[in-house]
Amino acid sequence: MLTATNVTKRFGGLVAVDGVDFSIGEEEIVGLIGPNGAGKTTLFNTITGVHPPNEGSIDFDGEELVGKTPNQVAQRGVARTFQAVRTFNESTVLENVLTGAVFGNSESVSMNEAEDRARDALEFVGLDGLESEEAGSLTIADRKQLELAKGLSAQPELILVDEIGAGLTPKEIDEITQTIERARDERGVSVFWIEHIMEAIMSVTDRIIVLNRGEKIADGTPEEIRSNEAVTQAYLGEVES
Repeated sequence: MLTATNVTKRFGGLVAVDGVDFSIGEEEIVGLIGPNGAGKTTLFNTITGVHPPNEGSIDFDGEELVGKTPNQVAQRGVARTFQAVRTFNESTVLENVLTGAVFGNSESVSMNEAEDRARDALEFVGLDGLESEEAGSLTIADRKQLELAKGLSAQPELILVDEIGAGLTPKEIDEITQTIERARDERGVSVFWIEHIMEAIMSVTDRIIVLNRGEKIADGTPEEIRSNEAVTQAYLGEVES
């Protein structure tokens, strides 16, 4: 589905992403881990057109994404959530999700159909009944579920999820992890997921990619990543210390 080749992003003399190759398959959940500053969010930004790479290509179902704007990438079928929750706080929960349903897909939909998609997404993440509430009044856990609902309402093929577990309780992390897994199992959505909470990402991913200082140092199953010495030294050992 998504194949990246030699993706490199520089900011002046800093190489934030250095010659990274990776792929995401259909209906696959792939984790992306690494220490702070490893280049994880920058890699997401190269995929979604926020900071196009200086080198390399990003192929999505046979179409080059490099050179496309963020809205064009979204309309092609790649949705995204953000580490810092980006809700329209003074708008209602339903209005927030309508933005994804209306603008996140290249398909032209009527407002009635967009509202149906938005309500369906809210029910999917467990926020049905809160449609008329202001988004800013929600708990942080519900606002993160709202971020997922916005992305899913666009009916994407792939969703990029950036540290959605940060700041949540263990119970809330379990709930949002289940939502991500159900998005794959019930909606057929592939997921590329940055996360620092290892218990969550190890429990549901098919593969995990590890970055360190902008370079990919590992790509394998959760079991392979757990036993990878380079990963332990670069990341897992740091977390456990």
